[in-house]
Amino acid sequence: MEHIISQQQVLLTEALINHGAALVGYGDISIRVDELSGAYPVAISFAVKYDAAIIEDEEQFHRQLSSLNPVVDELATIISMKLAEWGYGYKVIPISQIIECNEQLDNLNCFSHKFAATRAGLGWIGKNSLLVTPEYGSRVKLCTVLTNAQFQTASPVEESKCGNCNRCVQACPCGAIKNHNWSAGMRREELFDAYVCNNWRLDAIAKIGRKHTCGYCIKACRGNA
Repeated sequence: MEHIISQQQVLLTEALINHGAALVGYGDISIRVDELSGAYPVAISFAVKYDAAIIEDEEQFHRQLSSLNPVVDELATIISMKLAEWGYGYKVIPISQIIECNEQLDNLNCFSHKFAATRAGLGWIGKNSLLVTPEYGSRVKLCTVLTNAQFQTASPVEESKCGNCNRCVQACPCGAIKNHNWSAGMRREELFDAYVCNNWRLDAIAKIGRKHTCGYCIKACRGNA
């Protein structure tokens, strides 16, 4: 699906960048044969970036993650208001879901922000099972708004560019990263053991009163730098 880029799309991208988005992309998700992508075949994927230095300290990183939620919410609201003003349908995908036990990992049934981002050409899925962007590595927080607007879409990214890099594998404190390169259609389990990671983070509750925010694989990832 490719359309001539419209003035509306230009204005929307500029508004998002001016309000804190580090990356903005538009992806064709019609390859998903389901009701959601049938109604809204274009994904507007955007990212705000983490401060790499903050990841040095777990508590500060935890506070930064929380502080970014209002920024992401504001950006999603900007998209929603613009699309409504222009008469398009849309659906905002929630930022994230708090995983408090491994049973929730078995029952996740949500639209993937990472899938939207790869379709929008923002990056690829790393060995750490996170989006890797050329500009910021994995130091980004994603959000997605689906729409039926006929915006121009990017060429999707369908192969890993991690190559022989294994910084995230070495940085993982619990050995959850399997050192495999991603390609489109791979399951998360082929790259990353989410259960091992979640258990390691849950073990911190007794010490700090909440799950460990971690971020070691995020800190290690440099993208194309």
